[in-house]
Amino acid sequence: MNKTLVTALFIGFLCSHSFSQENTVVKGKMKKARGTMVYLNHNKGNKMVKVDSSKVNFFGNFQLSTPVEIDDFFSLSTVENNKETQLLILKKEEKIKIKTSKDFKDKNYQVSGSKDNELIQQYYSVKSSEITKDSMSKYAFNFVKDNSKSLVVFVALNDIIEPKEAISIAAKGIGESYPNTLYHSSLLTAQKQIAQAEKAKQNKPKPKTPIGSVAPEVNMPSPDGTFITLESLRGKYVLIDFWASWCGPCRRENPNVVNLYNKYKDQEFEVYSVSLDKSKAAWEGAIKKDNLTWKSHVSDLKGWGSAATQIYGFRGIPYTVLIDKEGKVIGTRLRGPALASKLKEIFGN
Repeated sequence: MNKTLVTALFIGFLCSHSFSQENTVVKGKMKKARGTMVYLNHNKGNKMVKVDSSKVNFFGNFQLSTPVEIDDFFSLSTVENNKETQLLILKKEEKIKIKTSKDFKDKNYQVSGSKDNELIQQYYSVKSSEITKDSMSKYAFNFVKDNSKSLVVFVALNDIIEPKEAISIAAKGIGESYPNTLYHSSLLTAQKQIAQAEKAKQNKPKPKTPIGSVAPEVNMPSPDGTFITLESLRGKYVLIDFWASWCGPCRRENPNVVNLYNKYKDQEFEVYSVSLDKSKAAWEGAIKKDNLTWKSHVSDLKGWGSAATQIYGFRGIPYTVLIDKEGKVIGTRLRGPALASKLKEIFGN
């Protein structure tokens, strides 16, 4: 599940609602913040809308209020553009007390009067501690599981590495506590998108040269008409390099391949270049101009109609396949630093 999707869902369900006349009150205390403006913002769609503001008094106190009809996400900030915030869930006619720092960067604030907001504070306290990504993911999953009927689940979903099960749990819980709401529908949408992604992944064609497989044979003529087979290079590490004289990215990558060939050619490393050119003159000219000094250059001069494209199943060039001394594939799509790193791993220098 892409994390951007979870974040988008979290923002997407925040929408405007009609309000009652009874206000929900947020009383706060800030340290060393006399005169600081504090804003209460309501998340409406993709916009943060200020609904109230208060100046911190001599004693460090402030008070904000807003009518709330339906449970929703709000935030506190000290600037109207909302750069530093503390997230809150406000419910109808609640009385919430919060003690916090001046700039809202410190997530170890204290809150009372609201179970949901106490849970949010607890979650942020753990998140701001020194905890590994995997441990945080496990904590977030259990947090969702334990609080599945509360809107606080949306705070945790973005921290779960594989959120499929957590989203399913949240969808069931929110479906019971907030049925027929955008909260619930956003989770149902996420479930559908995960299912679609999994289906697409299952239907994705398998690569024709998976790691560990023996690279398919290629037998094509060199510029002088001599046929050179890939199999003839067994006993060496071989970079099969699919390219063409007309391919800009290929030509820009050639100096890197040349440098690596010169560095490792005495350590049983070879390059087997397969060109998708149609013009023999252009092919030979590019070999000479780019100083591609290795001997294994082949092409059937059929461009994208080359047998190589069918055998190896690639749709863009440059495309590379790295094989070991037994002809088994040990890497694909290696270019630039990735190719250099892989060869260093093999040859040790």
